[in-house]
Amino acid sequence: LVDHFNTHLCVCDEGTLQRSARRLGEVISMHRRPGSVVILTGDFNVFGGFENSQALRYLRGEYGDNPNPLEDTFRVFSPSGNGETFPGGKIDYIMADIGTPVYAAWIDRETVPYGQASDHYSISAVIGI
Repeated sequence: LVDHFNTHLCVCDEGTLQRSARRLGEVISMHRRPGSVVILTGDFNVFGGFENSQALRYLRGEYGDNPNPLEDTFRVFSPSGNGETFPGGKIDYIMADIGTPVYAAWIDRETVPYGQASDHYSISAVIGI
């Protein structure tokens, strides 16, 4: 049983992004089914701090009171790998419930040359459910 949520957060200040992350947490709590695995994907636009932004720290359960903490599948699979999904940092994520098995996760910087299809690199993950 999987509950998948997708988002594209604003290019805005860190406080607004943190409030958006809090709202995402509320929506996930309202709509997740008992026993489901939550997957949250999207462009989080966390330019103010990237992986250490307030929004990401909230979603991971490290800041605030998120009742459904998630983890970045790329970081589970590659804790010290180059996470850049946009020039300058990591703003795109595939997140899943903490403890979800991650068999592979990668950022494809080679299939389509940067800028031809998107201004972001594509991301993928193989997880166990």
